[in-house]
Amino acid sequence: MQVEKFYYDNKIVKAFGYATVIFSIVGMLAGLYASIQIYLPQASMNMAATTFGRVRPLYSNAGILAFVGNALFAAIFYSLQRISKARLFNARPSRILFQGWLSIIVGDAISLSMCKTRGPRYK
Repeated sequence: MQVEKFYYDNKIVKAFGYATVIFSIVGMLAGLYASIQIYLPQASMNMAATTFGRVRPLYSNAGILAFVGNALFAAIFYSLQRISKARLFNARPSRILFQGWLSIIVGDAISLSMCKTRGPRYK
């Protein structure tokens, strides 16, 4: 009996894994800065983009959207290949997903820090 060997595309898993680590550090630093501002409000240095009201959503989105989202994508790409015992047929769609996901996260962070958001309109 011969043992079968399977080769998987782990580059996309590593990319999402690295993004998970980076955004976990960013999220923890944003949370630390937000918690410092609760105790010392003057830590915002009188800049609008660094006030608690703008840093707290960045912390939440970096922790939930970026960290957990990247970890889920890494787990999906890792486990799906092993469950099906097949490589991804093409690496391009996964790269497009990775770059699109990161652009969504970065665009979200930029729009939140610039206060370019809209809540729901209640009539």
